Amino acid sequence: MAEDYYSILGVAKTATAEEIKKAYRKLAHKHHPDKGQGGDPEKFKQASEAYQVLSNAETRGQYDQFGTTFEQARRQGYGGFSAKGGPASGWDFSDFMRGFDFGDFSAGGGSAFGGEDAFDIFSGIFGGQATGRRPRRARGVDLEMELDITFDEAVFGVAKKIKLEKKDKCSACEGSGARPGSKIVTCARCHGTGQIRTHRRTILGQIAQVSVCDQCDGSGKVAEEACQECDGSGIVRKEKTLEVKIPAGVDNGTRIRISNEGEAGYKGSSPGDLYLRLNVAPHPEFKREGQDIYLEIPISFYQAALGTTIEVPTIDGRVSLKIPAGTQSGKVFRLKNKGVVKVNGSSRGEQYVTANVVTPAKLTKKEKELFKQLAEENGETVDVDESLWSKFTS
Repeated sequence: MAEDYYSILGVAKTATAEEIKKAYRKLAHKHHPDKGQGGDPEKFKQASEAYQVLSNAETRGQYDQFGTTFEQARRQGYGGFSAKGGPASGWDFSDFMRGFDFGDFSAGGGSAFGGEDAFDIFSGIFGGQATGRRPRRARGVDLEMELDITFDEAVFGVAKKIKLEKKDKCSACEGSGARPGSKIVTCARCHGTGQIRTHRRTILGQIAQVSVCDQCDGSGKVAEEACQECDGSGIVRKEKTLEVKIPAGVDNGTRIRISNEGEAGYKGSSPGDLYLRLNVAPHPEFKREGQDIYLEIPISFYQAALGTTIEVPTIDGRVSLKIPAGTQSGKVFRLKNKGVVKVNGSSRGEQYVTANVVTPAKLTKKEKELFKQLAEENGETVDVDESLWSKFTS
């Protein structure tokens, strides 16, 4: 058998429960692994094992009775011990751990457990149920809706008013669930813990069970008198009008989050968020790809051949565009910084203008003669079937 548990803790066999607890605290503080170079994991483990047995009146009696055969009895699962050699799940060390300060175990002087409650960690190690934490209260539900906007509204931004029906905070009680003028008090059923704790004995020993308090729903607080408007829930369903700002530069399918405008949380817990999915209507002239805008314009045969200056539309208004002589159909011109602004930024895209040369569909007799002369000047032979030409131009 391993070293005597009383010797490990350094107490007499007649030691009281309080003396055993104090002895274990001292050893745990001294040998805890998180203490740095001063820690001793093996001695800490031995002290913890000894305390598990001697801190419980039933298992201490079994240890005193079995003596050197205690290890065998424990391995076989007698007297509330599991076959693995530790206490059966359900042993609760939370009462002991509540009074134990582990804050200086870490080498840096801070908490050795990353912010977790010590009794939560030890309860998990030893198989008990943690009682120090209240259950998290449910956050409100997120909502999503579609919003139709025009091409110009997407490019330049806009403030829009929207209506939606949702569960919102009760205006009568401000979400507390209490009738105006009444108080919020500690729940009498769970005494403010938000949990109901029960114990039951099994062949493996005593098992602790924890459940959310059905009186306060885990909050630890209840209203003296429930609000009549919301029946004490703090939530009512109603239609609400919101003014939302759509930033410049958004595009079709953009998803915008409106914080805290989802459904209200239960009795003061955080509300959800509202998400707007934008549907941008197409423009009759412009096509958009990201921050860039594309436009096609027709120019005449004469303008393409001789060159000219024309006015073209942009999102900022009409601007002059120089068409050089000899421009071919499909030529693309770039208008710098005439595209869409970047969302929540200042940079802008470009506008690309494609010139499409339009061949005249009808020519007068004089125009035909002039074109023949031009062709001959360039060494080209033009033999036009007047009857065929008239079919296409009539």
